[in-house]
Amino acid sequence: MSHKKSIIVGLILGLVLSLFVLGLAFKIAAPTLFFKEVTVPHSFEKTVRLLETRINKQKGWHVTNVIDQQKEVLVNGGDDIGKVKIIKFCNAKLSGMMLADDASKFMAAKMPLSIAVYEKSDGRVTIGLMNGYVMSRLFAGTREGEIMEKVVRDIEEILGFLHLRFTIF
Repeated sequence: MSHKKSIIVGLILGLVLSLFVLGLAFKIAAPTLFFKEVTVPHSFEKTVRLLETRINKQKGWHVTNVIDQQKEVLVNGGDDIGKVKIIKFCNAKLSGMMLADDASKFMAAKMPLSIAVYEKSDGRVTIGLMNGYVMSRLFAGTREGEIMEKVVRDIEEILGFLHLRFTIF
């Protein structure tokens, strides 16, 4: 009986330790897992213009708004954060497919899509965006996941000048 107790206690401790390590690994990986950051070889304003142009030229896509986040922060009492613009963009056909079903209307919380363009303190111009591949994998096998896969392919094409490919890592 004592031998069986030892095995059970060992299994339970192993499971608890495994869950702890898995949680820690997820916490460490989450920032790079869910978000992508890419340094751009152009000036800040040129990058914003280039992205707007490429989005508007991509079939079905259009820029809905460009938010000057630096201005928004300053006007509303915050400290200067440096150059930051958020490009909001949409594909009406894909959005319509996603939002047509009541069960997927919650996806509207992430619409329109966004790409942030910012200048870091060392002067590097960078873009930041959600990792569409991971999001589409989270919804794999669903209608939402299929739509997200189309979105991912289009965004990769829009960002082709940066040789960006969404990956799990």
